[in-house]
Amino acid sequence: MSQPHQLQLEGCAPEPLMSYLKALGIFRLVAEQKDKDARAWWHNDGFLLRSTLDHDALLEFFLEEYRPTPIVSPWNSRYRTGVIKGDKTGLDVILDAAAGERFSDYREIITRTRQLLEQETEKDRILTICRNTFPDHVLEWLDATYVLMASRPSYPPLTSNGGTLGTSSSGDISMNFAKNLIDALDLGRRRRGASENSPRDLLSSSIFNDGSPSLPESSGGQFQPGGWGPNASVGFQGSSLVNPWDFVLMTEGALLFAGALARRLSSESRSKAVFPFTVDTSAAGYSTPISSEYGSASRAEFWAPLWDRPAVLDELLHTAAEGRAQLGRRQASDGVGFVRAIAGLGTERGVVSFQRFGFFQRTGLDGVIATPIGKFYNMPEPKSEILFDLDPWLENLRRRASDRNTPSGLGTLLRQIDQAIFEFCLRGQERDLQNVLIALGHAERWLATSSLRKATYPVLPLNSLSREWLRYADDQTPEFRLARSLASILHSPAEGKPQVGPVRENLEPVESRQRTDWKEGSTSFVRTSGDVLSHLLAVLERRCLEGRMQGLEHLPLASAHSARLTDITAFLNGGVDVRRMADLVLPLSLVRYRRPPETRQDTEQPAPFDLPAAYAAMKLTLLPGKFVCPEFGDDKDIKMESQMLAMLHAGRVNDAYRAAYRRLTASGLRTLSANPGIADRSEQGRRLAAALLFPLDTGTHKALAGRALQGPPPIVEPELELAGQVSDS
Repeated sequence: MSQPHQLQLEGCAPEPLMSYLKALGIFRLVAEQKDKDARAWWHNDGFLLRSTLDHDALLEFFLEEYRPTPIVSPWNSRYRTGVIKGDKTGLDVILDAAAGERFSDYREIITRTRQLLEQETEKDRILTICRNTFPDHVLEWLDATYVLMASRPSYPPLTSNGGTLGTSSSGDISMNFAKNLIDALDLGRRRRGASENSPRDLLSSSIFNDGSPSLPESSGGQFQPGGWGPNASVGFQGSSLVNPWDFVLMTEGALLFAGALARRLSSESRSKAVFPFTVDTSAAGYSTPISSEYGSASRAEFWAPLWDRPAVLDELLHTAAEGRAQLGRRQASDGVGFVRAIAGLGTERGVVSFQRFGFFQRTGLDGVIATPIGKFYNMPEPKSEILFDLDPWLENLRRRASDRNTPSGLGTLLRQIDQAIFEFCLRGQERDLQNVLIALGHAERWLATSSLRKATYPVLPLNSLSREWLRYADDQTPEFRLARSLASILHSPAEGKPQVGPVRENLEPVESRQRTDWKEGSTSFVRTSGDVLSHLLAVLERRCLEGRMQGLEHLPLASAHSARLTDITAFLNGGVDVRRMADLVLPLSLVRYRRPPETRQDTEQPAPFDLPAAYAAMKLTLLPGKFVCPEFGDDKDIKMESQMLAMLHAGRVNDAYRAAYRRLTASGLRTLSANPGIADRSEQGRRLAAALLFPLDTGTHKALAGRALQGPPPIVEPELELAGQVSDS
């Protein structure tokens, strides 16, 4: 047996689509017609072929032995007028016996096609007859071109509209395949505009990128968008130049992606056409998404699989036949779902990355073109499974966005969510997941004020997210920790009375009980004015008011997560991105938090040296429970000081501090100073007022006391005092 040769096919690359399909066509033909043990794979954007053929033998195979696949489209108009009826530069050249035995299958199908057209003219009937009566070696092309369904045929974007590129009959793939095959092998009379180079030169240039032969005028259509159109040559409109071998081998490669009729795993019982690695368009994941790409201007997306280990043809055929990008218990249906499947390792084993192509309507010349819009890799650590929490809610939003009566703002919000999901699935960083949360928060706020909330079938708020969101989104920054502490403020029970709801009820008009639903006329919802600091203080005032109405003695700020004093100090000193922190609060409030156990031992926190004493004193009057500090004796019950908040709202920091001073004095505690040291109506005063909303645990009480209170008076034991007097005498 011959020793295998490993060749780098320099003329093949993952993009454009013509180059990708050409690589697969070369591999398929070598494995089927010459070496069944041939193997191929991708490495550093290059295509490698291992077979018994060396460089020269590979060229000789295609020039002398290659048997073209019979590719005909009798349902297209060119088979009723023009070439099929006797144009000697077209299919009749292949019928010539001089073309050789290698074209025998092709000649048979052309003859049968002519006979069929003499008896039938209706397109749907021709499609059915071809699928039912043509031999098996033609079915690869038919299945890659259309799928017969109960109502109408379905056409894959990869081979366009039934094998026709663009709107003109000159875009028929089968006719262009025949024309390029004749040019590639120099069959019959040399047509006008054909290349002056030999077939070998053209083939070597196509496969190995050798030399720079003159190329004939031809159209690559959607498969080579950069080879034609404006600025492609001198003048306003350039001629289309294509290596005929590129088109021939590309068409042969497209046959790997045949369609099928499958039933999706969903609540829908009807079947639909499924084409390998082809999904609906998502206007996210690339730099120029526009609103029309959700509509008729974009047909679909094709995700070309790239594998990095040597594979035989049967493995590739199995992968292409499956065409599977698994998303939980269903297949991905759009670009966002596909990238989620990649990030979750739900793709066929052995595929390490995908080259993504979008089929976009860009000009009126050749209609749709396949545009490369990025390469995507499998994530080493799958994290995208948490996105399943969003699926029912997002599917509902997408259905509403397709309704012509839905406000256009919903489409914009969906694109923002899709873009954030794409970036998270690509990189998997904590900040990327935070951006997903922020996009969800924007959508929730928009829904809270939209007509969809009051529709006959309203769009409900997002019900809940798993706690895994907290783990994957935690980037160890003050912004996230502070937002998490605010978002985790829980129900505060009032004995025999309604509860003060969680903080989510203050951020949007909802009611959170067994499930979350919109609440008309909500008195807990605090409308924002755009000023983050003012809004935080307004939420604090609202919770304080509701606590007083329920007869609570302490501020309803019990939380599952508490803030750190170091983060609060950074917030007071301007070291926190307040806008990002605020954007995270609402989406983080969607997480299902657990109430902390009553026996929890909070870790003691030291007081930062620059923590303002005024903050410490005021915060001691707004604790969610008793003041716990053994140095001051038994737990002190410091009542909630609500009047202080109205003074802070008016910018009267000194008056607010004096109110806190009086409350602490009435509780048997002495402050270090009667002066807050912060000017009225100052920026620091506004930050201090907002910072009082951050919930703290008992581990901070000692630190707060150390910054705000005088130490307790020493306790003198009577026995020791008496013993001392006796000793002195």
